[in-house]
Amino acid sequence: MYVLGEDERKGVRIEFLSKRTLAESDFEEKLDLIIDNVKKENILVLEESLRSGEKKELIKRTMEEVGEDFPGIEFSGFDSDASFLERVVNTLLGKEEREGLLVVGPSPIMEKIREERDSISLLAKLE
Repeated sequence: MYVLGEDERKGVRIEFLSKRTLAESDFEEKLDLIIDNVKKENILVLEESLRSGEKKELIKRTMEEVGEDFPGIEFSGFDSDASFLERVVNTLLGKEEREGLLVVGPSPIMEKIREERDSISLLAKLE
């Protein structure tokens, strides 16, 4: 992952992470990756969604680290259109499919998020 130097930073950096990249990490590593990037004022687009329990844990960890240097995160996403039966069958077969999309970024930058069934609109503000 390339990190911009201070003199190169003129806009919002958006990092796209594939399912394959995320599959190589356990959940704690994913949380660290997300929080570390958001602290650097990056917006992350993950090619998979988080389960509701994982989202709760992300919020919990974020709240523990909120302070003057880290105002918090915003996130929005959508899950795949897999039916309940498909999700149950995949779970029983050991297939951990979390298709969808998740966008995570620092609260001060993520000005406005509009979430619809199959799309996310984001207005990022530059200071």
